[in-house]
Formats: sequence, C-alpha cells, structure tokens
Amino acid sequence: MLHYDEYGSPNHPTILLLPGAGALDTFNQQYVFADSYHLLVLHLPGSGKASGVVYDPHKTTQELLELIQSLHQKVGVIGHSLGAQIAVRLVSEHPEFFHFAIFLSAWVKPNPQTIKGLCALAKISAKMLHWQGLVRLQGWYWHYTSQQARTMADDSKRISAEVYRSFFVHTLDLSSLPAYSTVNIPMLALCGSREIKAMKESLALLAENPHCRTIQLRGVNHDFPMRHAQTLNPLLRQFIAENLKLKI
Repeated sequence: MLHYDEYGSPNHPTILLLPGAGALDTFNQQYVFADSYHLLVLHLPGSGKASGVVYDPHKTTQELLELIQSLHQKVGVIGHSLGAQIAVRLVSEHPEFFHFAIFLSAWVKPNPQTIKGLCALAKISAKMLHWQGLVRLQGWYWHYTSQQARTMADDSKRISAEVYRSFFVHTLDLSSLPAYSTVNIPMLALCGSREIKAMKESLALLAENPHCRTIQLRGVNHDFPMRHAQTLNPLLRQFIAENLKLKI
C-alpha cells in the first residue's frame, strides 16, 4: 500500500502530487495550494517511507489507480520527473479518473546510451545519497524546511544502488503508450530551457496530443518546482482553476 502525506481539507478538490525520485518534498513550494485544494503527496518507490523500495512502474501505477478508486471522485495529478512519467502512464491508462494532469520535466524519450551511463553510476550515486550532510545541503538549496531536509537525509540512507538504478531502467518510452494520443483531458507539460536535450524532445512529443499545452520556462533547470516557484505557481494555479471551473 502506498503511503501519502495530506495537506488541506478533504472538502476541497483533490490533487495527487507525485514527487521526483528520492525527493518526497519536491512540491514543498506548492504546498501553499492547500489553501484551495486537498493535496495528497505520495511516497513513491525511492522516496519517503518507500525510499528503500525498487521502482516497478506497473506495480506503482496499479497501486495509485487503486488509491484513486478508493477516493470515489475524480482527481487532478501533478508529477515531476519520475513522478511525471508515472502521471503520463496513469492518464493514458485511465483518463476517466482525472480532471486534469500536469507533467513537469517528464522524460519520455529514453536514450539507451544515456540510460546505460546513469545505471553505471548507480553504485557511487547511491553512496553519495548516504552522506547526510550533502543531502541536507541539497535540501537547503531546494528551500526545504530544516525538518524536510533532515527527513530527506534519513530517507536517502535507504536508497540502494538497485533502487537508484530502477529509476532509469524503467524510464518511460512514450511510444509504448499509444493510448496517450487519444487522451482528451486537459494536460499541461513544462520543462526548463536549461534541461537536457532529451527533456525538450520529450516536451515536443507530449505536445503531439492536441489536449496537452506545453511551456518551456526560460533560464531554469530540472529543479524549477523548488527553485522557481514564483514563476511556476501562478501558471499552475491558473491552469488548475480553469479546469476545475473555480475562481483564481
């Protein structure tokens, strides 16, 4: 069973927040949306209470679908990085469960050589995640609270090389999801202009669905949800409000 943290009133529209790999509080700068929405922050494999769990995309997707069904309502979904890949899977398989979807830096065009290189670094990368001082410093850079940074450092100790490798071995290839092209819910995809070429190519692929609006944010890197909320949050608020027919 997937664990989740909850922000805001259950009486408000529910939005699932799917964080990036190993960073439960990816959306720490978006928790302010709890003033208008009911936010569920999922502990996905590799993060939070599931930080020691190897990522299996099919198992994770199924568990999320079961959670959504248990809510007995349509939801919105926002994912970043690995979480955005999962969000693409979810809406492609069951668009009827969603009001809208937002994909932040969804890598959906894997390059075999890049994947091979990242997997080769898994052992040393996982070891670095066990250096608590370094992880807490990363949290500070991402504007985490002291508690969020400490929690991430504690969680990261459970990320093994196998867990780290699973983030990349299972990178989503959009061509394996032909149903994506027929999804007709409102979708928004964003990435930063300073991200890798593959991320920008992925943005172009997502844009091939006419219901997916795409934006490339100037001058920002992969961590823009944490580092550039002043630019991102107004865009998210407007899109969500428009597609839930609410006042901004």
